[in-house]
Amino acid sequence: MIQLELVAESANLAVNAVARHAVDRSKLALVWESLSGTRQSFTFFDIERLSNRIANVLTDLDTGKGDRIFVLLNRTPELYSIIPAILKVGAAVGVLFTDFGREAIRQRLEDSGARIVITDGANVHKIKAICENLPSLEHILVVGETGEKVVAKVQIHDFHQLVNVAKPDFTVIEVSPDDNCFLIYTSGTTGLPKGVVHRHAISERLMATARDVLQLENTDFYWCTADVGWVTGLCYGIFAPWLLGLPFLIYEGEFDSQRWLDVLEKHQVTCWYITPTLLRLMRNEIGDITRKRDFALDRIYSVGEPLNPEVISWATRIFDAPVFDNYWQTETGSHIIANRPNIRVLRGSMGKAVDGVEVAIIDNSGREVANNIVGDIAIYPSLSSMFKGYWNFPEATRACFRNGWYITKDRGRRDDDGYFWFVARNDDVITCEAQRIGPFEVENALLSHPSIAESAAIGVSDALTTEHVKAFIVLRKEFEPSLQLALEIANHVKSQLSPLATPREIEFCDSLPTTRSGKIQRDVLRRQGEIDGARVFVIG
Repeated sequence: MIQLELVAESANLAVNAVARHAVDRSKLALVWESLSGTRQSFTFFDIERLSNRIANVLTDLDTGKGDRIFVLLNRTPELYSIIPAILKVGAAVGVLFTDFGREAIRQRLEDSGARIVITDGANVHKIKAICENLPSLEHILVVGETGEKVVAKVQIHDFHQLVNVAKPDFTVIEVSPDDNCFLIYTSGTTGLPKGVVHRHAISERLMATARDVLQLENTDFYWCTADVGWVTGLCYGIFAPWLLGLPFLIYEGEFDSQRWLDVLEKHQVTCWYITPTLLRLMRNEIGDITRKRDFALDRIYSVGEPLNPEVISWATRIFDAPVFDNYWQTETGSHIIANRPNIRVLRGSMGKAVDGVEVAIIDNSGREVANNIVGDIAIYPSLSSMFKGYWNFPEATRACFRNGWYITKDRGRRDDDGYFWFVARNDDVITCEAQRIGPFEVENALLSHPSIAESAAIGVSDALTTEHVKAFIVLRKEFEPSLQLALEIANHVKSQLSPLATPREIEFCDSLPTTRSGKIQRDVLRRQGEIDGARVFVIG
């Protein structure tokens, strides 16, 4: 186990993640591979010097402690120096997904009061189009072609032109552990996105879980596939390994099953962090790998939604490595429940509470319930990684707590051995004949049928039973929709679960709506009803 403690002299996350390791000028921090296969390697010293230059540029633009600076970039090498640079000047980092449209970007920039956005030539037009609606925005830094230099009083700068002449030395702004470091917007099923505020104190839990859950060692080469716009990509894609002084891989491209297999093999990745949705897509697209691959994988971690046992079995067989599911939220900032190598893994379980985290199942009054009783999954909010609150939204922050516990809005149960079992999101539970059915158990049963690649289950209003189960199914390539197959699938679920959990409607579709982090958007399925072009069969 890596024996490393946080720097006592500084609470700044950038010091603990980058500056301290840059003393060794040859220490590898990042390997970046382009779409064309070109590889670039960067040391912590490289990241330190470039982030210092960027910090000097930001300081010259009169930004500093308390400001919010947003990044809208693809997976370019510059991104991984820009983020620590923002922290070095004492500002909070916000990261935007590059596939966001103008309105999604406007909402986040307006709500946050961001003064600076750093983007690239492919995305700057989105910011220019909304400048007039962003009174707090003063500067746009563009990695690439800038075009106009001023739009609606907003100054537009050539990023490299400024950075190349900036000094490579910078005195990091002092912060307290309670000062803001991240502003991460998260969407619920209702209302506008809310900005989750995290503190520099998050470094303690990210380091602890990198060591205890991911169990990263000096011999590991790590790849987290999550976009930096998602909390996993920011916290565990960058800072968790860097806090331990370990390098990681970044692949520029989006999901591509065959290319990802090549990347895993070429770079001899030992620890891989991925979403269940992408594992399911790989299973559907590649099936059993036909040629022998020389993987170096030692363990695979999955996050974003519960991992189905069939996918775990497939991935374990294909990659010859165990798969560990884990659970946390944007608001908790770090792992809270996890399967990991040092505990016995029960297929389908979320795992056990992570060391140092107090997890409970509570009732509507905020009292803990007995083992094996379903209730709300709750966290005692003493974690250093727990969010400070929602930006400019104190009433929403207060609504997250019940009798001193942070409520995850997920329902589950804890068994007699301390393992937690996911049931459903509070708003996803299906009520049929006064019984509550978790969509995840229905989806698990569906995925155990050989024809099914992906599935989602929702409740549909029913005059007799309150609700009945409707299943949305993406078939594997070799199967075609038919009434006979729908009946076969329904009977399969009935034999696995119960008559009430059996889908009475089955909709075959080409894809399911998911968030960027890979979570199935059941709320979207409930709102839109049938998917365009889908074939629907009503059973019983």
